[in-house]
Amino acid sequence: MSRPITRLVRYARRAVLVIGSLACCGCHAADFRSEYAVARVDLRNGQSIYFKREVRGINGDYDVVAISPNGDPCASVNDDTDYCICSWREYVYYKLDGDTLHLYYATANHAPIKQPFPIKVVNHEVAPIDAQDFKRKYSGMGITRLDLAVSPANKCG
Repeated sequence: MSRPITRLVRYARRAVLVIGSLACCGCHAADFRSEYAVARVDLRNGQSIYFKREVRGINGDYDVVAISPNGDPCASVNDDTDYCICSWREYVYYKLDGDTLHLYYATANHAPIKQPFPIKVVNHEVAPIDAQDFKRKYSGMGITRLDLAVSPANKCG
């Protein structure tokens, strides 16, 4: 082989090694552990429930809010014991009324399978056409907006 071709082959090999090393290091540097947010709500009967949001995955494509009697932020939604709001929600609108938890704008579409829940949960749909009006007026209706913003500082495992 001539010198220019030999030099070109050497540079190509080095480039492949550098790119391969960077790709491998980049894969190991990422932290894909679940991020979470938890908010406790005390009930009149002395018990507590927890709104827990868990986000995980390469793109954060698993984003679930659970309403659970278990306050452990690293315990994922449990179909046996938790209500699941299985669509992306950074916040939840709710109102406690005696022994009933009213949810607005986000619905708990999976009820616990086995264990009785400490409070009755009632969903209230907000039509898309009414969403902006609802967001302006919810506090006047005695409804609480619960922010569940996850943070890289809150990681599981």
